[in-house]
Amino acid sequence: MTQMLTSIERKSRGMNIFVREIAKRKLPTEPDLSSSKLVIEDNIGESIHVHVRNTRLEFSVEDYLKFAECVEEADRRFRDGDR
Repeated sequence: MTQMLTSIERKSRGMNIFVREIAKRKLPTEPDLSSSKLVIEDNIGESIHVHVRNTRLEFSVEDYLKFAECVEEADRRFRDGDR
């Protein structure tokens, strides 16, 4: 017997039951499917997802923190001219 599930029931049967957006921004548009999408999600202790346009990067929390440090350092070097 096939049973119809509500969207909440379907979501609770899969991974990442609790998802909290950490950041969300609009990006300059380019002709693609999700041209302005930038979303960072905390999957509550499991993983961090970074969505940039049509790409999703998945990190453990530890790896995301390392990645974020690298991005901050790259931004600093870019702004300071890599002095």
